[in-house]
Amino acid sequence: MKNREYQGKRVFLLDGYGRQIPSLLHQLHELGCITTVMCSSRLDVGYTSHYPKKKLLVPDIRENMDVCREAIIKELDAGAYDVIFPVLEKTTDFCTGNKFRAKYPDLKVISANREAFLKAYDKQETLRTCQENGVPCPVTKLDTETLDEYLAKVQFPLAAKPRKGSGGAGFKRIADRAMLDAYLADGTIKLEEYVLQELIPKGGFQYGAFCMVGRDHKPLFTLIAEVPRWFPIDGGPGCYIRTVDRPDMVQYANTLLEKLDWVGFGHVGFISDVRDGVPKVMEINGRIPAGIKICEWMGLKPVKTMFDLAFGKDLVPNTKPIPAGRAMRYFHTDLLWFLKNPERFRAKPSWFYCLHQKDYIFSFKDPIPFFSYAIEHALTYKKDMKKRQH
Repeated sequence: MKNREYQGKRVFLLDGYGRQIPSLLHQLHELGCITTVMCSSRLDVGYTSHYPKKKLLVPDIRENMDVCREAIIKELDAGAYDVIFPVLEKTTDFCTGNKFRAKYPDLKVISANREAFLKAYDKQETLRTCQENGVPCPVTKLDTETLDEYLAKVQFPLAAKPRKGSGGAGFKRIADRAMLDAYLADGTIKLEEYVLQELIPKGGFQYGAFCMVGRDHKPLFTLIAEVPRWFPIDGGPGCYIRTVDRPDMVQYANTLLEKLDWVGFGHVGFISDVRDGVPKVMEINGRIPAGIKICEWMGLKPVKTMFDLAFGKDLVPNTKPIPAGRAMRYFHTDLLWFLKNPERFRAKPSWFYCLHQKDYIFSFKDPIPFFSYAIEHALTYKKDMKKRQH
């Protein structure tokens, strides 16, 4: 049954090309919202969905933030919107900025609070908070220590990743001191722009904590999903996730977000260390993650809760248990995982297991985005893989 509490609210949804967009559009539709979505291509899932009332086509917004900002301002000045809904980090950063909020004081911005978002956007600040509050994470070089001080307490191989970024882009595996020195010398890695940390050995699952935090910094819900498969197979975004019962990760994620004074929706990434079995925090995603559909499926109503936060409504914590073993498959890259992985027939869970499962994008109520996304990303496959070369 549709919730009509936000019937007629005019919503400007940004970043209309991501995997999370179909779920967000469906949830906005169920709330009765009148949605405009901003896209960069006619193949974007937001553009091919039948849910938006208006589809704004602005080429180059994915690569050029100046173009994106100008398009946002132009649309807001031309239309009477109640809500703006940024999805990815760069648009969230812009829409939560002081100048933007001053220009549009009555516009509701769907996002975590800016102070916490900025801390989480910087992976080093996230990991510093972990290390200071007993939340497990890889041993990470902090700004307060020299490179030699840091190297004295870790062993190679190391991992280097951009302090600000997502999806595995820019990740470097560093085998020894000579390789590190070479990367530093040629500018491939700049310590002020990269996080340097111990490399967690292969073999452990990745996990994600989907968290909703209230105004008092206390959790409203926390869903833990393991990531048994990801693509590229040597490190990349998850292509298959499923719910698990992990009270330890619930505690770690909520402790971290509370220490950051987080309010709103957040996603904490973990990796299980095969050396000791401990799940260790890798990052906080300030963006709305691709797998948010699993929260919708489990009845947690994430978009409605985001709106309730923005509009000052009373918030009700989830008290129902979240069933384990419910899975989400990103079929496009899960198929590539199967084709590229030599362990395809020995992996658990089996690639052929399809019970209690939904797709990230596909929906019988709105099927076209699944196919347009396949076409769009087939055309950009080589470019996407080049970004994720390690």
